[in-house]
Amino acid sequence: MCSFIMLGISTLVTAYLAMVYENAEFMLLVYIQIALFGLAVPMVLIRRLTIRGTIEIPVGISDPGKETLVKLRISNKGPNSVKRMKALVVTENLCTGEKKKKWMFFQKVPKGETSFVCMVTFDGAGNYALRLKKLRIYDFSGLLFGEIRTKSTAQLQVLPQLFDIPVRMSLSVRNFYGEADVYDEHVPGHDNSEIFQVREYRKGDRLQNIHWKLTAKQDDLMVKENSLPKACPVVLFLSFCPKRNKKQRLGVLPFLTAAASISFSIMDAGCPHYVVWYEDATQDIVRVRVDDEESFFELLGSLMRVNWKRPKEQLLERYQEKYRLEPYVWRLLLEEKLELRKESEMLIKLSDKNLEQSLAQLELVL
Repeated sequence: MCSFIMLGISTLVTAYLAMVYENAEFMLLVYIQIALFGLAVPMVLIRRLTIRGTIEIPVGISDPGKETLVKLRISNKGPNSVKRMKALVVTENLCTGEKKKKWMFFQKVPKGETSFVCMVTFDGAGNYALRLKKLRIYDFSGLLFGEIRTKSTAQLQVLPQLFDIPVRMSLSVRNFYGEADVYDEHVPGHDNSEIFQVREYRKGDRLQNIHWKLTAKQDDLMVKENSLPKACPVVLFLSFCPKRNKKQRLGVLPFLTAAASISFSIMDAGCPHYVVWYEDATQDIVRVRVDDEESFFELLGSLMRVNWKRPKEQLLERYQEKYRLEPYVWRLLLEEKLELRKESEMLIKLSDKNLEQSLAQLELVL
């Protein structure tokens, strides 16, 4: 309501000058200002009670540099349309804490429900919250206005850009055998807790594998093949513990890009693996299995929502304590300074400014 305060001050000053100089033109201006005030106040108050706004993002996932559809829905239950309105939208990257404000202008808002669409581009990856902070509604003159506070929020995930990394797998990784809840859909194995398929008997099959009940029904020897567990020979640890200053928090974006590129390249090479990090909300480590694109994008969604803080325990020691009975072949560790280690060996120190070029120099031999 600051515009009304300014009008009131202006009216008082004009009235004072009109009385001091006994000027009829100044007094006429005072009457005009009072009339404007008297007409604008009830109009703005009615519009504050009858207008509401919400913000929506139809597609909640986007890529850096890609235009994203943002929709503002305005409900005008007043007696007439609004000729001028502004909306203040605050965009916050929840990963880095960066905030930006943007005013959006509307020339005419008719009665009823109206949707206004705009295209917004996000330069960097992150988990974004778009808040419709307030609506500024004007009177008939377009000079005086009132503000409506809103709490409408929509979220958007801008996924990090993925860079291809060459991956070569050794026989120990390809033939790794261990316990898992996921089984190979194409290759049989030796885990008798899960049946891969039942087929006709072939010469050389073991008698212990004969399915006697099905054999009795079909009058032909039927053999059951056991499943092959798809254990994870590689574990990727993510250790990022930024401090509160802005510069270090901005480092989460290249860190997430590097982690996503490494995980995607390992998955694309046909190697199932775990990705492990510390979650402050649960005060414990989180482990996500990545087998295919679906599980990889689920991993990305989880990483974008992490509130990165320093773990109370060492990440590797906590993992060994929690999963001490689950072996693996290689342990990869991506640290806050973008240093990638395989076991105790330093593979590469990536550059946050030239991340694509740094990743192009990397070859993972697992």
